[in-house]
Amino acid sequence: MDNAMKTHILLLSSAIALSTLSVDAHANSTPNAPHIYVKGEATVTTMPDYVQLSVGIVEIDKDLIDAKNKADKTMAKAIKLVKELGIKDGNINAGHISINRESQYNRSSGEQEFKGFRVSRTLSVKLSQIEKYPQLLQNLVNNGINQINQTQFLASNYEDLHKQAQKLAIQDARKAAKELSADYGVELKGLYTASLSPMNVPTQPYARSEKTMMVADSAPGNFVPDAYHAGEIKVTASSYAVYFID
Repeated sequence: MDNAMKTHILLLSSAIALSTLSVDAHANSTPNAPHIYVKGEATVTTMPDYVQLSVGIVEIDKDLIDAKNKADKTMAKAIKLVKELGIKDGNINAGHISINRESQYNRSSGEQEFKGFRVSRTLSVKLSQIEKYPQLLQNLVNNGINQINQTQFLASNYEDLHKQAQKLAIQDARKAAKELSADYGVELKGLYTASLSPMNVPTQPYARSEKTMMVADSAPGNFVPDAYHAGEIKVTASSYAVYFID
């Protein structure tokens, strides 16, 4: 048998194997019996109880030492301001520094001209008293911070809320199964399989039109003035299930 024939048979065998694998994947997701495929969804909302803030200082000078000293002095003041608000050392990170050469294209000469050394320092802060966020931000800017990299309003109990949303999504999937089987006048015989992610099924799951929503308790006294209104946090989860029917 020549090499061309061997290659053709090998490719054909691979194609058959992939086809069989695809069929088996669908077979594992759905039974060879009457069934329904449903989806449950749930959302839990809460208000943030802390802020993760990242700011920075950038200094450019042809003298590298001068540029670094300026950045370091501004960062030292920023750290002092942060600590004055009662933020603990464990919630302050100012270890990042980067140094790069800064150049600018000169159209007259057609060459890149050296502008100086660019020294960047970054400060990351976790602020639990989010009502102090506007004050902290303004104080930092007033004292030399010239970059606001990122601000995130977060919930410290996010993982617990996500678990809660998952349980509600499972309950919603069960309701969807009961609703769909009742609409078609059939009986649920039991659960075949379930997952928290979409299954490898060639059809779309049935989902209830009425969504499950829940509002978690927010921490008292945590608010941000209108200029920096944080809004609520939405924690969502989904559940997928295949049920036998009769």
